Amino acid sequence: MAQFNTQMNGQPQNPPMRGAFSPIDQQQQFAYGNYAQQPQQYQAPQPGQAQPGQAPPNYDPYNMFAQGFQNNQAAQLGMQFAGSAMNAMQENVQQNVGRYVSMHQLKHYFDVSNIYVLSKLQILVFPWLQKSWNRQAQRDQSGQVAGFKSPREDTNSPDLYIPVMGLVSYVITIGLIIGRLGVFHPEDLGFTASSALGIIVFEVLLVKTFCYLLSVGSELQFLDIVAYSGYKFVTTILVVLLKPWAPWWLTWASFFYFGFALAFFMIRSMRHALIPESSAVMGVSVHRKRRIHFLFIIAMMQFLYIWILIQYKS
Repeated sequence: MAQFNTQMNGQPQNPPMRGAFSPIDQQQQFAYGNYAQQPQQYQAPQPGQAQPGQAPPNYDPYNMFAQGFQNNQAAQLGMQFAGSAMNAMQENVQQNVGRYVSMHQLKHYFDVSNIYVLSKLQILVFPWLQKSWNRQAQRDQSGQVAGFKSPREDTNSPDLYIPVMGLVSYVITIGLIIGRLGVFHPEDLGFTASSALGIIVFEVLLVKTFCYLLSVGSELQFLDIVAYSGYKFVTTILVVLLKPWAPWWLTWASFFYFGFALAFFMIRSMRHALIPESSAVMGVSVHRKRRIHFLFIIAMMQFLYIWILIQYKS
C-alpha cells in the first residue's frame, strides 16, 4: 500500500478511500469487536432520585411557598395587620348593630326549617284554614315565661327569612317581566327595591307610632312588625305573575283574594299583641276600641300596598 506522505509526479497524493470491502487493520477490528460484544447496561434511578426531566418525588410547590411565606417577616407582619383590621371592623359592626338589634335576637328570627317555610307559605295563601293562631311561650328551667319559641318550633312565630327572600324574589320577578316586555334598564331594579323598602319603612313607622299612642308595650317587638310587614311580598309576587298574561278579571280577582288573605292574616297574627286576651278578662280597657280600629286600618291598608307593588313599567 502506498504511503500517505509519498508524492507522485510532484503532486501530493490523497489517502485512498476505504470501500465497503476494504480491509481494515487489526487494531480497529479489535476495537469494533469489543464494542459489539459489550451489552448496553441501563442504570435504574435510585429510590428518591428523580429521572431526567421530572420533578423529585417529594417535590411540593405549595409547601415550598408556605415555608417561604413563613420565613418572610414582611408577609407575616402584613397578615397580622390584616387580621387585626378585620377583628376591629367586626367588633365595630357588632357594636353599631347591637345598639338597635341584638344579634342573638336576630338569629332567633332566622331559625327556620323547611317544614316551617312550607307551612308558613300555606298560611299566607290560605289563612282561613289555620285554626290556632296563638304563639307558644318558651319557659326557662324555673318554669317562668322567657319569651316565645323560635319559628322552627312554632308555625305562628314571625320570621325574617321569608320576608327577605320574598323581597329579593319580588325584585327579580319585576326585572324578568320588564325584560320580557323589552323595556328593561338596570336602574329599574334599584327603583323597584327602593320602592319596596320604602313601603316597609313607612308601614313599620306607622305601626310603631300607633303603638306608642295606644300604649302598646313589649307585646309587639320591632322585628315582629318588620316580619309581618314583609310577608306581603309572597302574595304580591303571585299577583305580579298573573298580571301580564292572565285576563283582566282574573288579575283583579287574584288582587282582591290575596288582599283579603293578607288582611285576615295580619288581623289574626297581630291580635295577640294589640288585643290580648287578658284585657277581655279584666274588662274593657281604655284603648281597646282604638286598638281594634287601628288593627282594622292596618289590615285594609294591605290592599293599597299590594296595588302599589304590582305597578311596573310596561
